[in-house]
Amino acid sequence: MRTGLVAAVAALSCTACSTGSLFDSDIPVPSSYVIAPAPAGSLTGVPTTSVDLSIGRPDFAPGLDTDRIAVLNGRNLDYYRRVRWGARTVEVVQSMLVGTWNDQNLFRSVTAEQARVANDYIVDVEVRHFEAIAGNGNAPEVHVAIIGRLIRVVDRKLVATVSSDSRERAAEDRMTAVAAAFESSTRKVALDLAKQAAAVIADDQPTLRKARGE
Repeated sequence: MRTGLVAAVAALSCTACSTGSLFDSDIPVPSSYVIAPAPAGSLTGVPTTSVDLSIGRPDFAPGLDTDRIAVLNGRNLDYYRRVRWGARTVEVVQSMLVGTWNDQNLFRSVTAEQARVANDYIVDVEVRHFEAIAGNGNAPEVHVAIIGRLIRVVDRKLVATVSSDSRERAAEDRMTAVAAAFESSTRKVALDLAKQAAAVIADDQPTLRKARGE
């Protein structure tokens, strides 16, 4: 048994000698980009309520549910080469929404739907746009558009639909600038949606208590 193991290790070592290290590669490693939540306290003068809220996993328009960074040239949907998001867009956007809404302290708690925490409301999220638009010689413009459907959990009633749309031109035609425009535009949408949802939820409190039989 030991002889066989030594022979196998020796054979593997010889293969590595003849072909180079198993970990060597000339393939470029893609750069990964992330979107950080909006800073805490970005919203002021917004009503707060002591409710628990969860944000669902977003549904994306066709071609956008990927870890690749989408760019639209006319009607042709393409992707930037050798760059990626740090995860699939569904995780990137959901994480950013949860972080942004939670850090504004508008609600008692904000969690991702898959956390399976008991909650008062859930937001179904639809992402209509999450792409750069080719500038044809100019810097690209980033387009982010998200719809949120606010559902009261106790009776599964749709309370309201909120939406927000943002376009922001990158400072220059470089990937770091495009990623920065994605972050800025997505933050604006997240904060706008949080502001709208907070107002709706505050107004819905009497109905929520009635639905609970309180």
